[in-house]
Amino acid sequence: MSPQGKDDKRSAKGRERAAAAYAAEQAKARRKRQFLIGGIVVLVIAVAVGIGIAVQHNSSQNSSAAANGPLVFPTGTVANGLAVPYGTDQNAKVTLTVYEDFRCPFCKEAESMFGPIYTAQAKAGKIKVQFHIVNLIDRNDGGTGSIESGSAAGCAQDVGNEKFKGYHDVLFANQPPETDDAYASADTLISLAKQVSGLDTSAFQTCVKSGKYQPWVVKNYDALSSAEGGNVSTPDYLINGQPFELTSQPAATQEKNFTAALDRAVAAAG
Repeated sequence: MSPQGKDDKRSAKGRERAAAAYAAEQAKARRKRQFLIGGIVVLVIAVAVGIGIAVQHNSSQNSSAAANGPLVFPTGTVANGLAVPYGTDQNAKVTLTVYEDFRCPFCKEAESMFGPIYTAQAKAGKIKVQFHIVNLIDRNDGGTGSIESGSAAGCAQDVGNEKFKGYHDVLFANQPPETDDAYASADTLISLAKQVSGLDTSAFQTCVKSGKYQPWVVKNYDALSSAEGGNVSTPDYLINGQPFELTSQPAATQEKNFTAALDRAVAAAG
């Protein structure tokens, strides 16, 4: 077998091990869904789309001062300003909606499986994608890396939609461990922007350092919380509003199922 073939095989096995780990965590989550203490419901884990990290909604749980600033939207956003669009045909009849957090490890794993698939279909004009960036991990683990990186992604969108997508991919590719709040550093976020040609401008740096779009990230979280009845989890993938369920199946199987789900939606939409 060629070195490339061995690398591909190791990558596939790695994704399958990750999927198995998710399955174990999901089973634990189902056993510990909720319990009552003194009449107060305490949310331990709630999984809305079959996989993810969940936390009870707390709108005041934002440790970044910029999060309480004025709400403004990145250039070219849609869905009442909350979503960053992607795709060559914004009139495509199939919309893939993605809620994600750049600190969320499950989001990274889902992106590794589904990112190449939806990117190709969006570039081909078969679907359009709408990205909603939230700050779930900050609320769950503390820190500000989710809201800082989400705001920085909004700053990238101001530079250009392809810059956003490139930076989106770079942030997931370089994601630190969940307990490492490395994305709280503006210097780190700006350094990563150098991997996207033409993104590291003075305007981008100023935007990142100011936390301009942190209230936008919070607004996306609040929208997801409302949609999920307060039990927020990421990642969320919806195809024309219908959840696509992530499972414990091998990565190759999930990728096949995701492609089939998109293809069915495209065919049904005519």
